Amino acid sequence: MSAAPGASSTASCSAVVVALDPGHNPVRVDGFDPVTGASQIDYPNGAEDANVFEVATEVRELLQHNGYDVVMLKHAVTENVTYRQRVDRAVAAHARVAISIHTSPGANEVFVQRVGLYREGVGADGATLRITYRNEATAAASQRYGQAIANARTRTEGMPVMLTDNDFGGRAPLWTGNIPMIALMSDRVPWVYNEFGLDDAGGSTPLPSTWLARYARGIADGVRTSLPVDGHGCAM
Repeated sequence: MSAAPGASSTASCSAVVVALDPGHNPVRVDGFDPVTGASQIDYPNGAEDANVFEVATEVRELLQHNGYDVVMLKHAVTENVTYRQRVDRAVAAHARVAISIHTSPGANEVFVQRVGLYREGVGADGATLRITYRNEATAAASQRYGQAIANARTRTEGMPVMLTDNDFGGRAPLWTGNIPMIALMSDRVPWVYNEFGLDDAGGSTPLPSTWLARYARGIADGVRTSLPVDGHGCAM
């Protein structure tokens, strides 16, 4: 039997999958990415761990309410998961975008992938290794989604949120460079890395839930703007 006129077809529907990455790890992890050789240092950071998981959970609910498929790259605050495992989960889910969520006092910024951004440090063999981001198509999508999220966050948070590059200089043992390590490792999935904070709160200092809700709403609004879906959750 043929479908009624105007009926949606799941075969022709391209669902929009959004991967959410609540930052930090419950225990310190070290070692090197088996794919790129990049350093995988991560660690707990006090109140930030629970704060960003709260934001990610709220973003998930907002997006699912609007028909998006959402995958969490960290399933619980207590889950031990490396950067590579998070990237692999985003790839396996066929995510259109992956969004890292962090907090830091006074930081209201969005970091994206750009061709030429890099990280450099001592690799597993003891020699200096420099890894440069090179995927033009993924980087272009990351910048497009990142700008939409920065604009939406500016509106909901009521303060300027800048699209910029990071600076990891002087943060040993972290490698130097200017791109978050998880974004550097993601060749196939566009990555958007967010920081939010107040002058006296963020990172290890807890943030009020009212501000976390604004942060979540801004991220969700940016996704809806840059990756719209129809009433069936299909990409428009």
